[in-house]
Amino acid sequence: MKKVLIIFCLLLIANNNFAEENIVTENINENIQKPVEEKPQKIVLDVKSVYDSLNIKNKIDYSIFQKAYLGYVQITNKNPGVLIIIDYSKPSNEERFYVLDLNKKKLVYSTRVAHSKNSGLEIPLQFSDDPNSYQSSLGFFVTLGEYNGAYGYSLRLKGLEENINANAEDRAIVIHGGNIVEDDYIKRYGFAGRSLGCPVLPYSLAREIIDFIKHGRVLFIYGNDEEYIDNSTYLSKLAAVFEGSPKNIVEIEKPSEIQKTSPIPTVTTVATTTTVNHPAATVLGDKKENINRETVIAEANITKIHEIIKQEAKYTNNVNNNKVSYTELLKDVIQERNNKTSRTKENIENKKSNEENNDNQEKIVEQTTTDNSLETKQESETTVQQNENIEENKKEERKYPEEVIKKSLGLEIKLK
Repeated sequence: MKKVLIIFCLLLIANNNFAEENIVTENINENIQKPVEEKPQKIVLDVKSVYDSLNIKNKIDYSIFQKAYLGYVQITNKNPGVLIIIDYSKPSNEERFYVLDLNKKKLVYSTRVAHSKNSGLEIPLQFSDDPNSYQSSLGFFVTLGEYNGAYGYSLRLKGLEENINANAEDRAIVIHGGNIVEDDYIKRYGFAGRSLGCPVLPYSLAREIIDFIKHGRVLFIYGNDEEYIDNSTYLSKLAAVFEGSPKNIVEIEKPSEIQKTSPIPTVTTVATTTTVNHPAATVLGDKKENINRETVIAEANITKIHEIIKQEAKYTNNVNNNKVSYTELLKDVIQERNNKTSRTKENIENKKSNEENNDNQEKIVEQTTTDNSLETKQESETTVQQNENIEENKKEERKYPEEVIKKSLGLEIKLK
């Protein structure tokens, strides 16, 4: 009987333990299944202090820098420390391309930059990301690699905003040099030439600037487009910040860092009984691991090189198909200006000629009048002289000889 009771008690204890294990397991599963809701972290940015530290008050408007900097902070896949700003709200004959070193807190470059031919003459007012639109694009870009292409030393750009500039690579939008923004060109025409969509720098500075801003630097292009903020990937959620006067301190969500995952190489392990007792085997495994890692890196580099070659071929074809000389692009403008100048010159010459003709006619009339008056005067004098002669003749005719008078009066006899 005692044995039966002991067995029964053991069964009860085992059953209770099993039930407790099930309860614990269910609780653990419930805890695992419930996702932990993380609230987005906020960061506070003193944008005005950054702006003041760069000493760019006379170069870049604070409201434009504010937009550029707030977007720059949110872009995670960048090479930090440098911010490039293009201000297309300024005319093309002014400096509107700026390179800022945020680490050293200084303006490194400030120069002219050309915009696209279909965006406007001196100030671009129309923007597009459509292929063959020949218009400039706004928004945030990151710089890629440099290359030598149809327009010399150039820098590829990657657009980061969908429906705004994401087609930059397909459109072959790059930064390159050109004489259309040089001083001589500006002095001659009064404004910079225009491109097919690319930001064009002066030839004299292009290589130096490209080498400074290549490989992952952030570029922000600003223009007079009221719809850009509402459609921007980075600024639309901050639209309230830009209403009214620009805010000095701005609170934004902390951008989530992109985890850069590299491919894990396949490591061939050497069968060993005990790793500790066989260090040679461990060294051999490390060597193979390094070899595999180098192989993966080499394959990745080869893939990247192939991609660059494809992009280069694509860009070259695009440029060759749409290549138009800058002289031809400006032909209409220059011809119109020349025609206008010619017409103005012709009008001035015609006016001058008419004035000279009028003067000559007045002189002729005056001379004619003078000659006529002289002739009239001479005729009058001749007439007067003739009249006087006639009168004298008449007097002579009426004057009888003294003898006749005496005879007629019978005085001759008396006198004798």
